[in-house]
Amino acid sequence: MCDEHGFRPPRAGHHRPGRHPVEHPLGIGIGAMCGFGPKEMKMFGQMARKWMHAFMGGYEGGVPYNLEDNGDHYLVSVPLAGRAKEDVKVSLINNTLNVKADKPKTGGEETDKKEAKSEGTIPFRVNFFKFVKVDMDIQLPVDADKDTIKSLMQNGLLRIKVGKKPPTNIDISEVNN
Repeated sequence: MCDEHGFRPPRAGHHRPGRHPVEHPLGIGIGAMCGFGPKEMKMFGQMARKWMHAFMGGYEGGVPYNLEDNGDHYLVSVPLAGRAKEDVKVSLINNTLNVKADKPKTGGEETDKKEAKSEGTIPFRVNFFKFVKVDMDIQLPVDADKDTIKSLMQNGLLRIKVGKKPPTNIDISEVNN
């Protein structure tokens, strides 16, 4: 039967010719319902990965940071979870801060596998994020005083305090004709 707009709902197990339904974990045939085959579903997955890659920094090494104007100084905050002061290097090139940090050393998969072998079980692992090697540049404002940079690493948060240069007043002279 058709609804008031003249559309007929798809029959169970029916899909467009040449298309194979993609099964949803709950048993809903997404491909059949939407008319998308495996090729289209793969394309959507690739598009989603590219969007997330761009959204999360665009490249490995891009971590979010804050640059705050606190009146007489700027404060740059960079989260570097799992890293100690010795793992992080900060340098200044022209008016750009460069922050480098290797991936932190974690037990990870090897530890899980060793423990599982000793217990005779299958390791359980859920990865919601991954540690990345950091190599990023942070452009400082033009009035940043490069001679007053101080940094502090505490609880996985790198804070860099940069003073501001006071503006230089320029006298205006008058020309008499």
